Amino acid sequence: MIRALLFLTAIPLCAAAAFAKIDGTVVNRTTGKPQPGVSITLVKPGQQGMQTLGTTTSDASGHFVFENDQPGGGPQLLQASYGNVNYNKLMTPNIPTSNVELDVYEATKSPAVAHITQRMLIVEPTLSQIAMGETIVVENDSTTTYYDSDLGGLRFYLPPASNGQVRISAQGPQGMPLPRPAEKTKEADIFKVDFPIKPGQTEFQVSYVLPAGSPFTYHGEVVGVKDMPAGPLRVVAPSGVTISGNDVQQLGVEPNTQATIYNVTATGSFSFDISGTGSLHSNDESAGDNSDSPQVTEGKPQIYAHLGWLLGLAFSILAVGLIVLFRSSPVQSPSGR
Repeated sequence: MIRALLFLTAIPLCAAAAFAKIDGTVVNRTTGKPQPGVSITLVKPGQQGMQTLGTTTSDASGHFVFENDQPGGGPQLLQASYGNVNYNKLMTPNIPTSNVELDVYEATKSPAVAHITQRMLIVEPTLSQIAMGETIVVENDSTTTYYDSDLGGLRFYLPPASNGQVRISAQGPQGMPLPRPAEKTKEADIFKVDFPIKPGQTEFQVSYVLPAGSPFTYHGEVVGVKDMPAGPLRVVAPSGVTISGNDVQQLGVEPNTQATIYNVTATGSFSFDISGTGSLHSNDESAGDNSDSPQVTEGKPQIYAHLGWLLGLAFSILAVGLIVLFRSSPVQSPSGR
């Protein structure tokens, strides 16, 4: 009897914790003060996509509250919009839902607050095409977000032989990779990506394919956002692939993958010859796939990481209902015989 009472008492507490309200403060990390008037949305991922649970605005003291009266549980996402930039905070079941701090920053149109710390071009030729993958890492050490939709957060060169077919993903600090479109600029074959550079590290992935040829001469151009400092461009060639030309200099071989690293010595237009075939993917990864196109891997949504927690809560609530129903049944009541 005592165990049953403890069980009945504990489960509603767990359910109440799962459906508890979310309250906190929007903090402007540029000024170090609470930020009023920020629009905030609470969303929950599900099988049908993102479900909006509520919207609110931070008050004069930067405080906000979501009562979360709809069934909760699992991960939820706080989205704040400030200065035309969205800031997110992932709320998982192990994170306290009270006194949450949601960070925002003042925005600036000066690209000088950020700098490119890494730019790497990976060349993977096959017999039918050449897969080109460029990784760009941008660091923002300031307490402001660089955002200028006219200049973009990234600019890159896209060879005409790609026929304008390119895939781009952008990942902000503590965020997830998001697909982004390539936008044309006034300069021929130069494209931009409209994406804010928040304090911390932002990573861009640019991939496209070119028709194969052996040898093949690649023509490129070192470009960037004006006034945003940039480091050197490195070219990575897998084992079996050779890069040669006056605009590149061999730096060495990476011991694990046996890939050769080159430095592009030109500051504007450059070219180099590509010969051979090879890939940085292991044989196990490529054994079951004969496609020449860049691969897209499919993964489960993040909500599956909390599936066990959700099922446990559901079964617990169901057990409470069954116990209550059983105890109130005439079968168990002497007066009901």
